[in-house]
Amino acid sequence: MNLEAVRHACEQVASRVATAISAQEDVLVLGGDCTVELGTVAGANAAGARIGLIYIDFDTDLNAPGTSDGALDWTGVAHLLELPGCEPSLASLGPTRPMLAPQQVLYFGVENITPPEAAAIRDHAIQVISRVEASSDIEAAAAHAAGWAERFDCVLVHFDVDVLSFVNFPIAENVRRCDALRLEQAAITLKRLAALPQWRGLTVTEVNPDHAPDEAAAFARLNEVLADALG
Repeated sequence: MNLEAVRHACEQVASRVATAISAQEDVLVLGGDCTVELGTVAGANAAGARIGLIYIDFDTDLNAPGTSDGALDWTGVAHLLELPGCEPSLASLGPTRPMLAPQQVLYFGVENITPPEAAAIRDHAIQVISRVEASSDIEAAAAHAAGWAERFDCVLVHFDVDVLSFVNFPIAENVRRCDALRLEQAAITLKRLAALPQWRGLTVTEVNPDHAPDEAAAFARLNEVLADALG
């Protein structure tokens, strides 16, 4: 669904990200759904950076279109890795194909993993810090992610607010009322990662202000977290 609109949006993001990173500037991308990360990564690739992507999300977005529900939102990482069945016009957004190798991706906070996604994680040896691990010791999980990122010269962070507990902080597109990270835990993680000398970009996705009981209060809290993390 909406393939051309997604491709066009990603091309626009890629152009701006490439310009910023080439100028040694850091990047904040405000989505949108998770496919906007394709544009962020494509732009960083165009700037010649060796990328490590920390993907903070409740979902892994590793479905190819044929195994998803028809929404491209569930397929972003599959297109970054160019898994079988992906749309060529999205997988080819960057100057290199695939845009990322599996060892360039670290999942953080994930829990909702479909059987095809679990197989892809296993077969490609993608590293995962699960929701359970992150929730039980957020400081250790953030340190693990930071250590993983040290091998790259450009660290990008994808932050889907679906990773947050909807009961604790109802602002995400998805209204699943299940155990997930609290906003305070996400704040610790984002601040630790954005402090890395290799950090170059943060992409925020899936915010739906209509789900917040008090939009002004919810955005004030979210903006405080982002401002504190980005310094």
